[in-house]
Amino acid sequence: MIGRLREAARLFRRTEDGSATIELLFWFPFFMWVTYSGVDLGMMSFHHANLERALDTTIREVRLNNLPPGKTEWTHDLLKDMICDQARFIPDCSSNLALEMKSVDPFASFAAENLNATPFCTDTPATIRKPEEKVFVPGASNELMIIRACVEVAPNWVASIIGQGVSQNPNGQYELHATTVFVHEPS
Repeated sequence: MIGRLREAARLFRRTEDGSATIELLFWFPFFMWVTYSGVDLGMMSFHHANLERALDTTIREVRLNNLPPGKTEWTHDLLKDMICDQARFIPDCSSNLALEMKSVDPFASFAAENLNATPFCTDTPATIRKPEEKVFVPGASNELMIIRACVEVAPNWVASIIGQGVSQNPNGQYELHATTVFVHEPS
């Protein structure tokens, strides 16, 4: 009996027939992880391009002073609604989008230095912020303005490369930023 088991073990060691099941078991999780990470990265790029386009389209209307019917002035909520209408594919845009807009002196310094280095990516109420931290100033005619939109989006798969990177954030979402500079046309 032991001789037959030894002979079977010797034949099993020498044989080169078989399948790649073991190799598949080792490599399949890696290939799936890379695939899901690629899909997540593609979705992140899609959301960022969507945000950029929505901001540009909305700011074009602001620049030309094309107020929607029934509105008398540009407000934070109006711009936010217009951007979210344009960015249809960003999930839960109205609650995850924050806007910063300030006037820029074109002769003083570079425009981006006028915004805080760490953007407000959540709409925190004015009562929580310091009084000097006004993040939305609508501006006037012929005034150079800089606007930054920030949206938080959750990754599709938490186990992907992006998902693991944002798992360190308290809310588990990554931030997408879009910035543009424009001048209000004279009325």
